[in-house]
Amino acid sequence: MISLEIEEKMKLNGVPGLGIAVLQHGQMVWQGSYGVLEASMQQKVTEETLFPACSISKMVTAIGVLRLVQEGVLSLEEDVNRYLVSWQVPENQFTQQRKVTLRSLLAHQSGIVDARGSYEPYQKQDPFPTPKELLLGATKYHSKLVEVAHLPESRFSYSDAGYSVLEQILEDVSGEAFSAAMERLVMKPLGLKQTIFWDGIANVAVNTSMGHDKRGQVVEGKRAHYPNLSGAGLWTTPSELLVLAREVVKAWNGDPNGILRPAMARIMLTGYASDKGAGLGVFLPDAGEQLCFVSQGWGVGSQCKLVGYPRQESGIAVMMNAEPGKPQNESLIGEVIRELCKHYELPIV
Repeated sequence: MISLEIEEKMKLNGVPGLGIAVLQHGQMVWQGSYGVLEASMQQKVTEETLFPACSISKMVTAIGVLRLVQEGVLSLEEDVNRYLVSWQVPENQFTQQRKVTLRSLLAHQSGIVDARGSYEPYQKQDPFPTPKELLLGATKYHSKLVEVAHLPESRFSYSDAGYSVLEQILEDVSGEAFSAAMERLVMKPLGLKQTIFWDGIANVAVNTSMGHDKRGQVVEGKRAHYPNLSGAGLWTTPSELLVLAREVVKAWNGDPNGILRPAMARIMLTGYASDKGAGLGVFLPDAGEQLCFVSQGWGVGSQCKLVGYPRQESGIAVMMNAEPGKPQNESLIGEVIRELCKHYELPIV
């Protein structure tokens, strides 16, 4: 089994710590924790160790948004300016033709394009930016006013700024801070104890991994945090990521008792508009005839990936405290997932 070889492969790849979880037929069947929180230190990675989920944050944000859609607070197809109070999407020639909607934001097809060099890691000497400050272009983390740069739904453009719009919507309609709203909508109903949106300022009394570069050296500041919680602020464990994935899978298969209703899960896992590989907060790669969804993250000092298989009610999550300098499919994460897919007879993506 791969667990017998993983530590040797970690050494070869310069990975100090790694966590794995596997969901099969709706049940958590395996969890593996390897290595240490920080190179040259003794504290071991455990099943409770938090890793930065980076862009997997977007999948969780999407679940929170879809819950508010279910409750009738929001609509996927409404002009988002109906919900925005603190800031508004500026009107221009493109929004006059087609409005920005929640669905287009969730699928990165709103026409919003990130400014070059934006959403770099947060630096602690700065005040932590609010979503409104990011949208106004009032900080170095996004130095331009966020606006629609091409016709909504006409093309795909991966956008952290689009998720800042979603973050502002959640705050405006809930009257809560984004992290508090997500705790109420997602974490608390699922009993997630090791999943938080963390700005790096608040003290967190848990064992959290440190970041390492491709040489296995601890990154500057030890941990990288990002200025947009909705797009890159999630910290969690592989097993709790699969609890989230299981909720989506259960609902997709018709279970009416989860936090997402079946119809909403089907919408989430359906390709949208100009890019059918983009669902809502997740991606839908070709896995033969087997539907799957993918969410992955890559930040300074870390990398992770989640693959979910609705028809098999299965999933795999791998998180590591190292940045390999190459995409997930080419790194140790991809190797681990491929081996696990073979073992559990799942399509390889």
